[in-house]
Amino acid sequence: MNAQELADIEACRSLIVEFATRIDDGRAHTLGDLMTMDASFARPTVPDVVIEGRDAILAAFSARPKHLISQHLNLNIRIRLTGADTAEGHSVVMLFLADANDELVTGKGRKTGAPIIGTWTDTFVRTADGWRFKDRRGMATLHG
Repeated sequence: MNAQELADIEACRSLIVEFATRIDDGRAHTLGDLMTMDASFARPTVPDVVIEGRDAILAAFSARPKHLISQHLNLNIRIRLTGADTAEGHSVVMLFLADANDELVTGKGRKTGAPIIGTWTDTFVRTADGWRFKDRRGMATLHG
């Protein structure tokens, strides 16, 4: 594997981490920067509901309950280049959710339930602005 291929793999891996970080930091309104205009997306908790187009995806995130706090852990990230400007990814996600209205305990944070564990299957494309998500499909596999 050459240096360019390693850089491409890292760029796609970084998109996965950045996607979760923006949601957890309350910046879901900036997720469009990580997607193509015609991207498609399905949440792990509703994998059969595919949202088509960057604007529709952003609208779905803006409808998310404002009191919801999330913490995503992305694990076992694997990226495979499928062409000069295309790649596929697969990763595991652990999602913890809490209510912002619940008590914030110093040194502990807010109480959360058991995590939802699932997977992401991603398709990436290289654009003039760098690597972007073309398709993100989630699937919940375990819950508490």
